[in-house]
Amino acid sequence: MVAQNDTRTVVDAHLYLREYSIRQSFEGFLSLWRSLSVACESGLEAHGLGPAHHRIMFLLGSHEGLLPSELCRRLGITKQSLGRALGELKEKRLVEQRQDGADRRKRPIFLTDKGRELEADLFTAIRMVLTQTYRQVDGGAVDGFRRVLRAAEQVSQSSEGM
Repeated sequence: MVAQNDTRTVVDAHLYLREYSIRQSFEGFLSLWRSLSVACESGLEAHGLGPAHHRIMFLLGSHEGLLPSELCRRLGITKQSLGRALGELKEKRLVEQRQDGADRRKRPIFLTDKGRELEADLFTAIRMVLTQTYRQVDGGAVDGFRRVLRAAEQVSQSSEGM
């Protein structure tokens, strides 16, 4: 059943909430995550790094100068877990912490030149997988996928505050 809205067509959501559909969606997410992970594995392994390091580097590549507390929040990890992976990234000279000019208590984290280069290489691998995937569907499907991801992020953020 399709209902007409002023700006777009809305399909009854109950069809998408059935167990089979949700399982199918989750399986698709797992398959995509695996493809993205495989695309990055060799680059990470060459530097003795794993997925946790990659997630930190990706966020720093997208949001330069994050504070450790913000990284923990975005990744959903403890300061202890962040500290372990961050220590390894610092040891390999891929990230550095600097004192904030305005507030000396803050120590934002930045990718080094070497870290930016590695993160760019890893992102290129991700871009290739997503580009191949997006080319198989139309722009409406890509936009719909992004809307689902944004909604999932909002649900995740609101459930963390509970």
